Amino acid sequence: IWMLKESENLYDVPRLKKVDGKYWMVYHSYPKEGYEEGPAEIGLAWSTDEELMEWHGIENPVFSWKDGEEWERGGLYKACIISHEDTYYLFYNAKNTDKRWIEQTGLATSKDLFHWTRCEKNPVVPVTPGAWDGRFLSDPYIVKDKDIWLNFYFGYDNGHAQEGLAISYDLKVWEKVEEPILPNGNHGDLDENHAHKASILYYNGILYHF
Repeated sequence: IWMLKESENLYDVPRLKKVDGKYWMVYHSYPKEGYEEGPAEIGLAWSTDEELMEWHGIENPVFSWKDGEEWERGGLYKACIISHEDTYYLFYNAKNTDKRWIEQTGLATSKDLFHWTRCEKNPVVPVTPGAWDGRFLSDPYIVKDKDIWLNFYFGYDNGHAQEGLAISYDLKVWEKVEEPILPNGNHGDLDENHAHKASILYYNGILYHF
């Protein structure tokens, strides 16, 4: 899941944002029982409960693979929604329908959280064939550092998942840092196979990467 925040600034302590007096959650959900069974779609839920214990789901998905391109027809994964200049930006990773599928990151925009328009440049952060992120480029985590947007994502190359970074000035054109910023660990380490799915927090002068 992802919650709407008051600020996208990397250096601000994250605080939840209300829209129309409600807190908003974005999530992806699968149509069949079991682990990630079937092509997932993206939904919204809202809450007015200050303890965040009671949530109300929107009846239908707000974003689907059904009207998407071939690269996303296998289903949608994690969504990250940010707000910038009166527009919502939904970054999501999706997969194609191949047996050994490829995951890439796309972008859609909206004025109201319910009606989304896909970016004509999709996937805006694609895989690089033969590189460390040659098969998966997934789980976008978007924050802003002054005039630069940062996307902390993970890449996968059929062996190990590792944390990467992509940079943008307009949220549509992204340049990837060539090597992982957080590679998988050594043999016997907690992260010897995979180091992925970032959460970023700046606190008391230190940047924490979970």
